Amino acid sequence: MSGNKPVLPALTLYMHIPFCQQKCPYCDFRSEVMSPWPEEAYVAAVQRELQWRRQQLAEDVRPLQAIFIGGGTPSLLAPRSVEGLLSCVYTLWPVVDDCEITLEANPESATLEKMQAWRAMGVNRLSLGIQALTEERLQALQRPHDLATARLAIRHAQQVDFSTLNLDLIYATPGQSIDGWQQELVEAMAWGAEHLSCYTLTIEEGTPLHTRLQQGTWLPLEEEKETQLFLHTRRQLAAGGWPAYEISNFARPGHHCRHNSNYWVYGDYLGVGVAAHGKWSLADGRRLRSQNRRSIAAYLAFMARDALREADHPFWQVQSLTPQEAGQEIVLLGLRHAAGVDRALYRQVTGLELVQEKQALLQQWREAGWVQWDAARLQLTESGLLRADGLIARLF
Repeated sequence: MSGNKPVLPALTLYMHIPFCQQKCPYCDFRSEVMSPWPEEAYVAAVQRELQWRRQQLAEDVRPLQAIFIGGGTPSLLAPRSVEGLLSCVYTLWPVVDDCEITLEANPESATLEKMQAWRAMGVNRLSLGIQALTEERLQALQRPHDLATARLAIRHAQQVDFSTLNLDLIYATPGQSIDGWQQELVEAMAWGAEHLSCYTLTIEEGTPLHTRLQQGTWLPLEEEKETQLFLHTRRQLAAGGWPAYEISNFARPGHHCRHNSNYWVYGDYLGVGVAAHGKWSLADGRRLRSQNRRSIAAYLAFMARDALREADHPFWQVQSLTPQEAGQEIVLLGLRHAAGVDRALYRQVTGLELVQEKQALLQQWREAGWVQWDAARLQLTESGLLRADGLIARLF
């Protein structure tokens, strides 16, 4: 009976654009510097995958709550390419009337003309990869833009009047002072962007920064100073009207990123394009996770085939999650979010009561001031957020 079918969570869509003008030394996202990049072929391949996914999920009538075009550097695409992707989505999926449509952009490739075109085709949330608001730190991060270009891009975005403007910033770079970072935050708030993403610089294995760290030519910021910067960021932005709703994300009321929030509360999202990840639920109660091929050449070759069959779909892997695996993901994602872990959802998915299952460990953490809970939710305190990765790793 239809009344026994599980209620499926909200559905969003992510499209990955893997091209960059240059590769930043800290970046471990899947992207390549190609000249020229195969723009037309890649857009056609993503459109083909979108069509295949719609066939695969033909019985899924959920409308898209959000569409996110990320990268890489999506702003490198010609406006006609962005329009081609969005038009393809619109012909295949129903979307809610107020669907959030985000495009990530870098200042050096986000011209006023492009922004106007994006806005006209439905993009209502722009995320600008500013990363720093001083020349010195932009150079240290080896960004392809200078401070004047960053500020010009922000002014252009204000002229176009996106519903939400996000500024991406990175902090905890070597030698960074609290006073200097405070001035950058003051400027970021003064621009009036509705959303701010402030990430600590992390050195990921396989990146040029990791190599320099091993060689001793890169000295990271001291852990104590990084902690001070983390706490200062949360408190300064909250006082200014941008409270944290996730470890690295801050927004004015009503401007949380809908796509990312859906991810953190364990909603469903489809991922298309090179290296994209997805997770979706089926009416029979199963939850599937996917990861696309990481090779641009292999992806293009596969999607150019005359026929795509269910038996040889474009993913490297489609995994059916066990209740235990799904429960771990619910906790991993929920503890990063200000709302915390939905205990009822965890119980529904796993059949277990989270606090009772981990009672001894959680009680120790509560006494240490790192975690709190009530009947509905389990949350990390501000002190716990400083230790989030380590605490989560100890839970499972």
